[in-house]
Amino acid sequence: MGFTDLHCHLLPGVDDGPESMAETVAYAATAAAAGTTTIVATPHIERVDVRELPDRVRAVRAALGAEGIALDVRCGGELKPFSVTELGNEELDVIAHGPPAARWVLYEVPFHGPDDEFVAGARELRARGFGVLLAHPERSRGMLESGLPVVEALVAEGALVAANVGPLLGLEGDGRRRAAEHLLRRGVPAVLATDAHAPDRPHTLAMGADAARRVTGRAHLPRRLTRDTPARLLAEGLRGAARRAA
Repeated sequence: MGFTDLHCHLLPGVDDGPESMAETVAYAATAAAAGTTTIVATPHIERVDVRELPDRVRAVRAALGAEGIALDVRCGGELKPFSVTELGNEELDVIAHGPPAARWVLYEVPFHGPDDEFVAGARELRARGFGVLLAHPERSRGMLESGLPVVEALVAEGALVAANVGPLLGLEGDGRRRAAEHLLRRGVPAVLATDAHAPDRPHTLAMGADAARRVTGRAHLPRRLTRDTPARLLAEGLRGAARRAA
């Protein structure tokens, strides 16, 4: 089983990821060569018409197939708290994963901190039938000082956490690196994801696996974070993956 990346800005020309299909293909080739077999393309949904995403993903698949790049690309999106009320359930389902009754969406922890709007959005999503995979809390201001209890409360309610590779590599400053390492040692993240924005942030999950092993000293943890649990989230949804990760 290869790496499964649940958070990657792979689609060209839609947000702050690749500007062209050539950049998309170049990053996909790099990721595949480093052992990634599945990527969920997760553009910022406020920058694209969600209804267009399946066609955009099919175009990427075709481009990769033409280049002989063996990579399974899935349709997803990164959802900000203020966007929750703007999307209907049919639109949410376009970017959601997992079987019925276990569907989930990628939900961003705000950079300014997990505030009331963020918590309310997570609970609204759950009320509408969607679990949440919380994106990169280690990048949120004040996470270790005040934000972690908020995130852990949502985890206790059924959410899971996806940490980013970049902070663990020390590429986003000492504060984010310390937060990432603390959360990892505490066992908060269920998965690691790249949140790649090629060509500027061309991280791979192979880099993340190496970093997780270095930080924790746990030989089997990287496989769970980068291969097993991400794949189960796609196949079994939030509830099935959460049971196995517990």
